[in-house]
Amino acid sequence: MMRALLLVVVVHGKRAPPLGGRHGARLRTYAQLGRRRVPPPGSTPDHVKRVYDELDRSVAYFPQTTNRSDAANIVKEILAHPYGLALLNGRLFAHEGVDLKTIRQFRLLLEASERRRVRNVVVAHNSASDGRCATVCRDCGHGSHERDRGRRHLPSTLIAKKGGFKERCGVLVPNPYFGTYRERTNSTNYVVRTPWVRRQNQAFWRGRLIEPGKACMKEKCVPDPNLCEGNLARFEGLSLTLRHPELFDVKALHISPSCRTDKAALRNRSCLPTSFATKIAKRLHKVTEPKHRPHNYYARFKMNLHFPGSTTGSYSRNLNHLWSTDAVVLIWKHAAVEHYYRGLAHGATHLDVDLASAAATAREVLKNQPLVAKLKAGAQAVVRDLICPDCLEKFLAAALAKIRARHAQNLILDDAGSLRAALRGANCTGLVEYRQAHPTQDDTQLGLHKAIERRVRVVPLPAAKVVGDGEDPACAALVNTVFNN
Repeated sequence: MMRALLLVVVVHGKRAPPLGGRHGARLRTYAQLGRRRVPPPGSTPDHVKRVYDELDRSVAYFPQTTNRSDAANIVKEILAHPYGLALLNGRLFAHEGVDLKTIRQFRLLLEASERRRVRNVVVAHNSASDGRCATVCRDCGHGSHERDRGRRHLPSTLIAKKGGFKERCGVLVPNPYFGTYRERTNSTNYVVRTPWVRRQNQAFWRGRLIEPGKACMKEKCVPDPNLCEGNLARFEGLSLTLRHPELFDVKALHISPSCRTDKAALRNRSCLPTSFATKIAKRLHKVTEPKHRPHNYYARFKMNLHFPGSTTGSYSRNLNHLWSTDAVVLIWKHAAVEHYYRGLAHGATHLDVDLASAAATAREVLKNQPLVAKLKAGAQAVVRDLICPDCLEKFLAAALAKIRARHAQNLILDDAGSLRAALRGANCTGLVEYRQAHPTQDDTQLGLHKAIERRVRVVPLPAAKVVGDGEDPACAALVNTVFNN
């Protein structure tokens, strides 16, 4: 009997498909965990439904396209726009010279296209943290503010809305720092969860700031036109460490000089509290710690703080991993939102704090175990239902599918003849293909280094052999590459 039992185990072992070499068993387990986190059909939780309702609302902001002519115009205008991109037959085309953040986004799009079989779609994507919808523009390059001065918005995806959900234009998609499916799966499961009783009774944060009042050295200037929005919140957080060191371990990895303002000017316009000069400016060394802390270090604390971005006051990638630390998440009050924020709720998934309420809130967390249990369960629901690997991939694919349907892009993008006819008279100059290299064993973290971006190759479009009258050679090359290669 024992021999027969062992034989079954050996046979199953031989049948198991290889995945990831010597790490295959672990990666298969992670993949199974990622699939299990998606709620079964018919049982969509309310917080997930709110997120998808917001997606529908943002897609519906753009006028419905019902005919081939209007659909063709949208395709032409997007492909000519420096922020335009096209997913066609599983391949991604966009303008050359995009920034590294956009390249990160391309990796997510390519992976979603492959794993979710995303249908052909074109869209303008803005990776800026204070993202705004692209508008029809002429002769505007990548990064040019001319892209925002047109009167008619193009179908656009954003990673954040600085002004909150009241900014209706733009379809929010997952920010690129979540990483690819493989990176997200590994990072979520690598977090070491220290038992609650052994954690430090503090709220933890590390990040970067810009210091007002210092001289600006040539070629070392860090402008901060929005100091009053994001950077102020971080300085206020540092003051908590000085005022309540028993409750807060909030320190800066680095404080860069600013060349735009000085302390006197900031105080005169009520940008910084009066106490800044006396309580913080002379003691910055006490709230500065240049040592980088890995993600699992955050799990040593009972609370983790999240601040808005230092340069624009919008989103910050820091929040991506805080939900999986099994700690209470404290979010500094700010207006910016990301794609899953409709699923968050003060008192259920996290606690909103500011300078006036942070200390009292931290004390309440330390003494209120029922509240802690509720917040930890809420954070786990965020990980399980909103930002798990499959959740993000499913949402991104759904957003692209809804944009495609809203603008009848199937009438133009699904066959060579329709696309070639639609692009007659269009300008496709600057379009290239972006290809992602096959993942390696090094893809075990979120990919915080530029080596990740180097895995995306830029491939020029081969010259078209036949170019029709009134047809842009670059547009002809695009059609030939998509449908003939």
